[in-house]
Amino acid sequence: MGKNYKLIAITAMAISVIGIISCLFSFYGVWKGASQFNTVPDIFQILFSFTTLNLSFTNKFEHSDIWNFIFYVLLFIGGLQFIRTKGKETRFVGFVFSVIFLEAIILLLQSTFYKVFIIQWENITSKQVFYLMLSYVVLFGVLYLSFRILKIIKSEKEIDIIKTEAKTTVTDTGKWQRFFHWIVDATIMALILIPFVISLGYWLMESNVLRESEGLRMFFRSRWSLYVIVFAFFFIYYPVSEILFGSTPAKFLTESRVVNSKAESPGSSVVFLRTLCRNIPFDALSFFAKRGWHDSLSETYVVKEKRTGFKTNKLLWILPVLAIYLAVMYLGKRYYSEYTSHREMEDRMSEKLKFLESEIKNPNPGQFFVVNDIDYYGDIDNYGFKIEKVEGNKITIKRIMGEFLSESNFSQAKYLYQQQKDSAKTFVIRKDEFVKMFPKNQEEFYRPSVTMEFFEPGIRYNIENVYNFNIPFLEAQISNTTNDYSDRKATVYFTNHGASGTITNIKNIEGDMKWKTGFPVIVSNQINSPTMIAVENFDLSGENVSQIDVLDSLKQKHTYIFKNRSFQTEITKVK
Repeated sequence: MGKNYKLIAITAMAISVIGIISCLFSFYGVWKGASQFNTVPDIFQILFSFTTLNLSFTNKFEHSDIWNFIFYVLLFIGGLQFIRTKGKETRFVGFVFSVIFLEAIILLLQSTFYKVFIIQWENITSKQVFYLMLSYVVLFGVLYLSFRILKIIKSEKEIDIIKTEAKTTVTDTGKWQRFFHWIVDATIMALILIPFVISLGYWLMESNVLRESEGLRMFFRSRWSLYVIVFAFFFIYYPVSEILFGSTPAKFLTESRVVNSKAESPGSSVVFLRTLCRNIPFDALSFFAKRGWHDSLSETYVVKEKRTGFKTNKLLWILPVLAIYLAVMYLGKRYYSEYTSHREMEDRMSEKLKFLESEIKNPNPGQFFVVNDIDYYGDIDNYGFKIEKVEGNKITIKRIMGEFLSESNFSQAKYLYQQQKDSAKTFVIRKDEFVKMFPKNQEEFYRPSVTMEFFEPGIRYNIENVYNFNIPFLEAQISNTTNDYSDRKATVYFTNHGASGTITNIKNIEGDMKWKTGFPVIVSNQINSPTMIAVENFDLSGENVSQIDVLDSLKQKHTYIFKNRSFQTEITKVK
C-alpha cells in the first residue's frame, strides 16, 4: 500500500486513542456521580471535537459513550491487526471507518441545521464559536479521511471467484451471514439515528421554529415526522454505502459486497431500487429462501471477497465480550450506585447511633428529643420534649405537641418549642432509666426494645432524633449567579438555625474547592441573613468534602463536615 498503509495506520490509531481517552473521561465523570458535564477542561473540549461518534440508544447521560467506546476499541484492535499483518487485515478498520463516515454525514447535516436555524449567535461567547467552528472543520476532515480510507481498502479487494474448466463461479455470501448483516446494520442505524432524533426534538422545543409555523408544529408532533426521518435516513445509509463502496458496515465485517449480474458494481438507480425493496414487509427474512426479495427484484447479488485476514467465524469471540461489557455498563452503574448508597446509609446510621448514644447518655437543658409512640394507639400529637432541668437523677421535661407526618427537622422542632414553651405541660423522668434508651444497633433503632412512658401511663415511646438548641445548627446552599460554570466560581450561603456561632476555619478533606474569605466569620441565627462565603475551583462533576470549625457563644468548639456534589449540600456535626 505504500503511503496509503501509513495513512490508514496513523489515522486509525490516532482516532481510536483520542476516542478511548475521551470516553474514559466521560465514564470517570459518570461513575463519580456527575449527572451532566457543565464544565469540561479545555484539553478535553479539544479532544471531544476530534471524536465524531455519537452513538446511543437512550438520552440518559449515564449511558453516553457506552457504544462509542466499543467502536473506538474495535478501531484500535483493527489498527493493531492492520499493522501486524502489514495491511492485509482490514476488516475492523473498514467496519469502524464506514460507521464513522455515515455518522459524519449525519452530524454535518445536524450541525448545519443547528447553526442555521437554532443557535443564537449574538448570545454565545467567542470561545464557544471557536469550538463550534473547530468541530465543523474536524467533521469535514474526518469525512474526507474516512472516505479515502474506505476507497483504498475496497480498491485492494477482489471478488472471490472460483474458476474451473467448465465454468467460473462467484462465491455468494451465506444466508446466516446475510442475517448477520441485517442485525448489525439495523443496530448501527438505530445507534446513529436515535441521538439525532433526540437532539432534534430538544432543539425544536427550544427554538422559535415551531412557534412561527403551525404546520411544522403539527407535523413534528405527529408520528409522520418520525416515519419521514427514518425513511430519509434509510435512503442515506444503504445507497451511500453501497454506491460509494459496494458494502454497508456489516458487509465490511464479513468481506462481502453488492454486485450486479455481471459481477460489477451496480449503478445508482439499481441501488436505490434495491433500497426501496428493503421496505417490503418481512424482506429481512426472505433471503433464507433461495434469494432475498431486494436481491431478486433489483437483480443484484451479495458476494464474498477474497479473504485476506482471519476467518469470519472468528468474529464470534466478540459476542460474549460485548455482552459482558454492555451488562456492566448498563447495569453496573446502577448496582454500584445502590451499593455505595447502601454503604453511605450504613455509615450515616452508624454515626447517628453514636450521636444518639452520646446525647442520651449526657442529658442537658439544651436538648430537644423527638419521640414516636410504639403502641400506635397513643396521642399522635406528642411530637417530643425539651429538657428543662437535670437535677441528680431527675430530669424535668416539657411536652411539645405537633403532628409527626414526616421526618422531623431542627427548624420544625425549634418553632414548635418557641410556640409552646410557656404553656407546655411539665413531666419528670428518671435519668438512670433514660440513659438506657439508646439503641445499640440498627435493628433496635427501627424496632425499639427499650422504651419509656414519658407522658401517659401505658403508652411507651422511643427516641427518633435529638437536637441541641444551645449550639449552632448549620445548613448550606451553593449558587452560581453568573451561570458561567467555566470560571468554577460560586457562593456558599450558610444559614444557622441554632445558637449564634463563629466559623474559625474551613479546610478541605477531599476536592480542590478553595474558600475565599478571612476567618473568623460570624454565623448569626438570623434566618433572613445567611453568611456568604465565595469559593473557587467549584467542580460541578465532582464531590467536595470540607471540615468546618465553629465556636459557640460559650467558646466551645464544634466540628462539622460539609459535603457537596454539584449543587447538593449536606452538613453533619462530628462529635
